[in-house]
Amino acid sequence: MPAETLVYTDGSCKMGGGARGPGGWGFVIKPPKGAAIEGYGSALETLAKVMEFHAVAEALERLPAGSKSTVFSDNQSLVANLDKQLANWQRSDFANVDASIVESARRIATLIDEKHLVIQWKWIRAHNGNLGNERADALAAQGAREAKASVGASK
Repeated sequence: MPAETLVYTDGSCKMGGGARGPGGWGFVIKPPKGAAIEGYGSALETLAKVMEFHAVAEALERLPAGSKSTVFSDNQSLVANLDKQLANWQRSDFANVDASIVESARRIATLIDEKHLVIQWKWIRAHNGNLGNERADALAAQGAREAKASVGASK
């Protein structure tokens, strides 16, 4: 099996309390050899949890087939659900999955299956000095800032 790739993901939203607003997602992929791969993006009317799941899907999209990876997230709910519920969600055709994350959850499951990815899910404490997590957070925040700026520019 190939050497392990480390993946850090994060999501951000400029609204609080479950309100929809401009958001961003980011990831950092640290392959066993070579330079890190980074990505980020934004959405206008979204939730932080949507951006968290979207970040994972975007990162998995960029992994080579057959990769063995540990995916780190500072979102405990995301880690618990992907670690313990993803197979159940697939069996039920995602029937009881939060509608706001079902598209990303389906995409995550499909990518794992089609690319034969071996994934271990790990929670990591936020803002605790882990460089991969800090960078993913900064990328997600950048996406959210860009989304927020585009809302302001269109007014």
